Amino acid sequence: MIFTFLVMQLLFNTHYSEHPPFPFSFTSMIVAALIAISLNVAFALLRKKTTDIEKMSRIMKESVEFRKQMMAAVKKQDKALIAELKKKQAYVNKMNLEVQQQQMRPMFIYMIPSFMLWILVFPQIFGGVVALSPIHPEIPWITCNAENVKNDIKLNSDGKTHKGPCRIPGQLYLWGWFLIVNFAFNGIISKLTKTALPSIT
Repeated sequence: MIFTFLVMQLLFNTHYSEHPPFPFSFTSMIVAALIAISLNVAFALLRKKTTDIEKMSRIMKESVEFRKQMMAAVKKQDKALIAELKKKQAYVNKMNLEVQQQQMRPMFIYMIPSFMLWILVFPQIFGGVVALSPIHPEIPWITCNAENVKNDIKLNSDGKTHKGPCRIPGQLYLWGWFLIVNFAFNGIISKLTKTALPSIT
């Protein structure tokens, strides 16, 4: 999902409505957060349906254990163990490739409808910004800074629309708010849907 947000922000120049049904307000922030959580749940259920979570978890655990053994063997200069582990390297690489392929499967299915929502629906419902950060951090592509506000309040050549959505420093872009909510709830949703995978470190 995060990959989808990045592609949308970097590759598509989406037209945001200046008078959306949910303009910049507390309500728009809550509604956008609920939609972001719902999409996260939908993606988790899709991943559960299209991948073998148990098999992926087992392979990832084996891969982590293999790396630990290899690092320990190299550190100890145990040539016999290194040679033995190298024989297993091809199998581990094959299993890791299978994990990557399974992880990509739900992403490809999810990507097209997600793009359509981001291009045609969300910008018209929420506009360009949906929340305000209380600490006003300057995070590129996530929050509006003073320079963004200065440029965005200028009018386009039609004399009616503005060049961008930022009006107050610290405002959160629509996609940035979705990304923050995704980070905040991804772990909880993964546990509830039993789609959490072990750490690879």
